Amino acid sequence: MTHDRLACAVVIGSGICGLAAARVLSDHFERVVLVERDDLSGERGRRGVPQARHVHGLLARGGQHLEELFPGLRDELRSAGGPLFDHGEMAPTRVWAGAIPPVRSGVLAHAFSRDLLESRIRTRVVALPSVELRAGTAVEELHLEGGRVAGVRVRTAAADGEKGHSEVLEADLVVDASGRFSALPDWLEKAGFPRPRETVVDAGLAYATRTFTAPPQAYWGLQQINQAPEHPRGVYVAGVEQGRWIVTLFGAADDHPPADEEGWLEFARSLGNLHLDRLLDAATPEPGVHRFTRTQNRRVEYAALTRRPDRLIAIGDSVCAFNPVYGQGMTVSVLQTVALGRHLERARTRGLDGMARRYQREIARLIRLPWLMSTSEDLIWQHHREGKALPALLRASNWYKQRLLYLAVHDPEVFRLFLRVYHMLAPTAAMAGPRILAKVIFSGESPAAQRTVN
Repeated sequence: MTHDRLACAVVIGSGICGLAAARVLSDHFERVVLVERDDLSGERGRRGVPQARHVHGLLARGGQHLEELFPGLRDELRSAGGPLFDHGEMAPTRVWAGAIPPVRSGVLAHAFSRDLLESRIRTRVVALPSVELRAGTAVEELHLEGGRVAGVRVRTAAADGEKGHSEVLEADLVVDASGRFSALPDWLEKAGFPRPRETVVDAGLAYATRTFTAPPQAYWGLQQINQAPEHPRGVYVAGVEQGRWIVTLFGAADDHPPADEEGWLEFARSLGNLHLDRLLDAATPEPGVHRFTRTQNRRVEYAALTRRPDRLIAIGDSVCAFNPVYGQGMTVSVLQTVALGRHLERARTRGLDGMARRYQREIARLIRLPWLMSTSEDLIWQHHREGKALPALLRASNWYKQRLLYLAVHDPEVFRLFLRVYHMLAPTAAMAGPRILAKVIFSGESPAAQRTVN
């Protein structure tokens, strides 16, 4: 048995997933090279994160694993002004059935800007002696030897419009963490391998965000959840560092918040949310409205490839990018890095050959439930946009979900369990346990029933 560290790994992309992967890889490799296309010289961090200005959610389970990877990170974020709070008690929530009364849930949520979280993790990762950050460097193609990936060809950015320097970074393992717009399918096709199958579910949802400075409020988060197909509009609000409040409006089925300030405010007022209205009345806006429209759920079937190069893995949004409105992306990415650590531990004795295929299969299993949770709602929006009738299974799941949210307004036990499932602290099946199932069937109501009664 040997516990020698492996030679070199390359990670493509230095977002949350890439940084967490580099942290895990540093326990097993003598050298880890983080390749990042942005130069990271600006104050806002990576320019290639168009959704970074919007409200970001790190679910409680993801926060727990990040704390294990980076001990003390939670306190560091709090010290920088990112509040940690009870989600049920300090984040007023509205659903189609009304406002959910505050309740102590025991589920801790953390609010911060994406830039703060990413910069604090990056500082820790690049301080590791085995990690080298190559910023301003773009991957052009895979470098293969004998049917397996042996590194990547990169090009370093140059000033004055020059092409820059091209070189091959050799590696024993290549990890693609370049996000939802990854070029890995193109690189595989260019190298003579099959292009992986992709599945896309599109709710036609878009964001529009403004940032405000405002006095302290009686809460740290605020959410109004849309509901297919009757209620396309919603909002997420997070109080973050430096006394700022990020307000992200969203609308599904192409009912998008406007990009101009007057139209944005009109959309916000249309929600009829008193908490939001009071915040906006007391707040001073920063200039500009920032939009993000590419919110499709996208899953790439790397595990199903019958022919693929070894020593190459895809991770995070490169494999499965969720509609960001559900807040699953960062947490699911972190869970994948935890799984990577287990596979690398076994590879110390079994070797790296074949590990990539085994790991990719586990990732396909890991994302199955989060994918179903995200796309079950978005498939309803997609059918609604296309004017198609809902399949029976979707009708049943939508009926159940609507009645469940009705109960969440009236039953604290249901809301607590809903939050635990949402934060991945309890299995999804818990929402259909005997007690909850009985309550849904005999006590719940749907929007259609409400309209009939009223």
